[in-house]
Amino acid sequence: MVRGTNWVGDTVMSLPAMREVRRIYPDSSITVWVPSNLADLILAAAIADNVMSFDPNRHGAITRPFRMMGRLRQQRFDMAILFQNAFEAAFTVFLAGIPVRAGYPTDLRGPLLTMRAPLTEDIRKKHQVFYYLGITDYLDKVFHGHEPSAARIPDCSILLSVDDLARARDLLTTEKADLRRSVFTLCPGSVNSEAKRWPSDLFARLADLIVDRLDGLVVFLGAPGERNLVESIQAMMATKGAINLAGKADIVTSMSVMQLSRLVVSNDTGSAHLAVAASAKSLTLFGPTIPGATAPFGPNAYIIEGNASCAPCRDFQCPVQGHPCMRSITPEAVLARIEEILSGRVPSGSRPRGGPS
Repeated sequence: MVRGTNWVGDTVMSLPAMREVRRIYPDSSITVWVPSNLADLILAAAIADNVMSFDPNRHGAITRPFRMMGRLRQQRFDMAILFQNAFEAAFTVFLAGIPVRAGYPTDLRGPLLTMRAPLTEDIRKKHQVFYYLGITDYLDKVFHGHEPSAARIPDCSILLSVDDLARARDLLTTEKADLRRSVFTLCPGSVNSEAKRWPSDLFARLADLIVDRLDGLVVFLGAPGERNLVESIQAMMATKGAINLAGKADIVTSMSVMQLSRLVVSNDTGSAHLAVAASAKSLTLFGPTIPGATAPFGPNAYIIEGNASCAPCRDFQCPVQGHPCMRSITPEAVLARIEEILSGRVPSGSRPRGGPS
């Protein structure tokens, strides 16, 4: 059993390590345990044999381990690999009596684990994909004596099916999309931080520039709760015809729309990582957060950073009038970066630090 992570971006970044679990234990039945909103993402990755999900909004960290304990015991797992870095995960598999329990001994979890992967300074300095790979590298060395290849390039992509892409095309057609034009997908939301959101008027201006300068079809993606946000952006646009798919596309269909797109522009949130999973060209906007360890990781992932004296910060809402870190990124600058990416003229430093060169 692999305890996956609780967030979209972290899940995408853990996919290379999940593939390593399959490689290290080719004949084992592998179950991935994740929140229910991530189950379809895990299934689409086609790595696990089974997915065990739970509602993250029910019960709490105190009662949930005792409720999950019975479900885990019924499966009679021989081993638990913990990618999620939380005490609750280790406590739950300990209660369930899973004999081999592997993970990092952080958050006071050491006594609950039977295999403690060393969290070295080298791992801490690398991109987060290598954080999860540090666990599987440790297991591979202990069980098989293997060292990781220095030439390894982790793959965070998911192979989407012909049917997945067909459903995305059908949805776009239903929304009266002219698929003879190049699709540009914009993701203006950010569930876990409003401070990460590029202001709505700037998204509206960028959408108009894409229509006017690139003859693009603009498609907005987002969670159900972000539909009104997209509608407000559409109302600010001078051009018409942008499509609002917020709340209309599930996680796999969203990835399929991204793969059909010429490029995806996203705030620093889960949608940026979904674009990587979909093997789409993507540009992520960074303001209050620093790229580096948690930036989207892939050969087609690019970034553009704002600049403000108050950045970085971890505030949910920007405490400074005018949201300077995000407003320092202009729509014209984003369009110029898009044109550079599409032409292959990518400036130095536009990829995530720690990602592939």
